[in-house]
Amino acid sequence: MESDSKTISNSSEDILSQFEEQNISMVSLVKTLLSTSTMPHIILITLLSTILYIVAKVDSLTIFSSMVFASLSVSYCVTALLSKNPKISSWITLPDDEQKIDSSKMWNTLSKFRICLFPLSVAGLIFLIISFTTGENGVISDANKSIPLILGMLFVIWSIVQGTSFSMWASSTSAKPSSKSTKSSSIRFSLIVILSTIGLVSIILAAVFYQLENLENKLGDSIVLAIPFCLLAIGLTIGSISYSWKFKKLASMKPNLQKFSSRWTIICHLFITWHLLTIWRQNFLTPSNLQVFFEEITLMIFTVFVAIWSMTSKGYRSKLKLITEENALTWGLGFGYAYAGSVAMLTTFFDDIVTVMSIGHGVVIVTVIFIHRLILSKIIGNDDSSVEVKRIMDNSKKSNHEEESNVEDISNEIPNNKQNDDENDEVWQEDSDVDWDAEQEQPQIDNIEWDETIDLD
Repeated sequence: MESDSKTISNSSEDILSQFEEQNISMVSLVKTLLSTSTMPHIILITLLSTILYIVAKVDSLTIFSSMVFASLSVSYCVTALLSKNPKISSWITLPDDEQKIDSSKMWNTLSKFRICLFPLSVAGLIFLIISFTTGENGVISDANKSIPLILGMLFVIWSIVQGTSFSMWASSTSAKPSSKSTKSSSIRFSLIVILSTIGLVSIILAAVFYQLENLENKLGDSIVLAIPFCLLAIGLTIGSISYSWKFKKLASMKPNLQKFSSRWTIICHLFITWHLLTIWRQNFLTPSNLQVFFEEITLMIFTVFVAIWSMTSKGYRSKLKLITEENALTWGLGFGYAYAGSVAMLTTFFDDIVTVMSIGHGVVIVTVIFIHRLILSKIIGNDDSSVEVKRIMDNSKKSNHEEESNVEDISNEIPNNKQNDDENDEVWQEDSDVDWDAEQEQPQIDNIEWDETIDLD
């Protein structure tokens, strides 16, 4: 039975350990992505995204810009697949002794961008294929006119990717044990901390953007204007917690689950608050297209980091291992060009950017709320299953023990019964010494003589 108890898996501790023991840390991934050996790729995507965004604002060049974005995205994905080849890997990565080359600083800097030639060449080839197949005289005539629309609508897909990737990173971060072995707080205190944190962060962020909207406003006026958004953020947090309340209540019964639940809830709802603020600003403030572009590019960079982290962690567990720490950058750049193209098309091609942006950020909010509850239900559900299995096994052990005890009692009773029967036989055998023919003594009563027979008239 002990071996059976060891086979119980998927308990809460097992799942928390899975979240904690990811194959790659965010710090090591950032070091890889920002390595000097691949830095020209990072600089290139920043420059090209900005240039293509400006080009897309010209009506006659919007389609061209979208085709270049799409070509670059596919090109870097192809490069990522081919990067396992040592030859190609050497083409897209600077050698370690690059700094030792004796040349002018200008030439040395420009020469480093040679590692971008291979993906740019592949992108040029893909661009020609798209032009000849979807152009005016192509196989699919004028299909290239739909590329800006497709890129813009992909923003919703990137929002889902952003929500799921962030949630995976947040769950791993929440599962890490704290350095200080503090006693877990009660669920009421945890809720107070969560709502207070969301309220404070939301009113500060909203006040900052209201202040930037009109620098002539007093700080107190900006804080007052931020109160409605603060209430909305707190209300959404309460609604989300209510949606997963059953699992949070169960999590509060175990210290390790309570700590995870509190961290997990705070991180998720801070992320939700930021996206809610973006929707608020799109509808109640007037951010410029340039401001929206740079804000989304910043969010894109963060999304690329967490998406690559998520895919790399999965890649280590996958047999195919298409995504590893070595080719994570090229995959991220492919995703980054597609994301940047979506943002550029949103701010230039679409007339109603507010609706599309609101839908995209709304999708992120819904995704995170859903995954927040899903993770809690997964942990609590498996924990309950583990407890139920243990309970069944304990009951099975108890019933088996009772059956064994009953068998022992019965086996003990059988020899006792045999011994009693033998004793009775011995007592019966003692009666064989009695002389049945001897005269029996009559009872002696004063003045009475017994006859042998009594005559009855």
